Amino acid sequence: MPSSAVAALGSRSVRHAMQVLDALKLPGVTSERLCREFGLSLSALEDPEYRIPYATLDALLERAVELSGDDNLGLHMANLPVVDPDDMASAVIATSPNLHESFERGVRYQRVWGDGERLKLEETERGIRVRYTPVGAWRPAHRHLSEMAMAQFIQGARLLTGQNVTPLCVRFVHPEPADAREHRERYGCPIVFRAPTNDIEFSREDAALPFLHADALVHAIFERQVQRELSQLPEAPGVVARVRAYLQRSLGGGDYTFAAVARALHLPARTLQRRLAEEGQSYAAILEELRRERASDFLQRRVSIAEVSFLLGYSDPSVFHRAFKRWWGMSPEAFRQRHGASR
Repeated sequence: MPSSAVAALGSRSVRHAMQVLDALKLPGVTSERLCREFGLSLSALEDPEYRIPYATLDALLERAVELSGDDNLGLHMANLPVVDPDDMASAVIATSPNLHESFERGVRYQRVWGDGERLKLEETERGIRVRYTPVGAWRPAHRHLSEMAMAQFIQGARLLTGQNVTPLCVRFVHPEPADAREHRERYGCPIVFRAPTNDIEFSREDAALPFLHADALVHAIFERQVQRELSQLPEAPGVVARVRAYLQRSLGGGDYTFAAVARALHLPARTLQRRLAEEGQSYAAILEELRRERASDFLQRRVSIAEVSFLLGYSDPSVFHRAFKRWWGMSPEAFRQRHGASR
């Protein structure tokens, strides 16, 4: 990915970096050594207001998996405390009235933890669904981040309600690991791999379960502190990153037209067009670049070509084939033969 695109992806709180370091306890592998490898300062990571680029966090997590040999590191990172006493957004969630409203607060205040819209809450016929979309083109770290997020959602639901909450279903975009026994034990519900999105679904009854520490007055105090914290954050990522994030969530199932993007960003269409031009981009170019990246990823993960065409929003597979040849200079079939065996 071009460096300008990486910069546009923004940064996130150091909390996940510290989770990686806390989960990685190996002889001869100190936190200081790992930080030096990625140009990080351990003392800086101990500052809860410090933020690091997403690409650095992803690389740190992938290196931790390599050093530990722990293929389920994301699941094991979820064993760490759900509520951070220095994290006011976590306090807002813990004092929410119920599970549904706690997720609403998590979506509303997610920028405290990192730039970009990674969490999305949706109503379903059976209850609620929380979608998690890691920032940037897919890479191995995203598997562990997604598995950790889903495990923490379940762990938090059980801890904060005092009930043995079991999701209706958990879905992941990545392939099923060689050994998924620990996943089935941890999630306790049907798991779908190679799904279009990472998400978790709870029943309407579980979503309405009251929280043990629900307190309207304390909640309001914490919420004001979080709003103050948000107001002090650096300026949010530019409109290019916001458009890209929306398209990531909407391709293959949502409305990803320019008009829909403008509505989602609460901008008039002409204003959005002008702001994209000011950042040297256009809606069509962002959409094409995202499709190009995701086509490569899907084909290397052995998703069928017809399904790739659908997931990228093409109504006619022949249009996808022509676009793919323009991007890569070969057909999707030839690309899969050349690159498919590498994963």
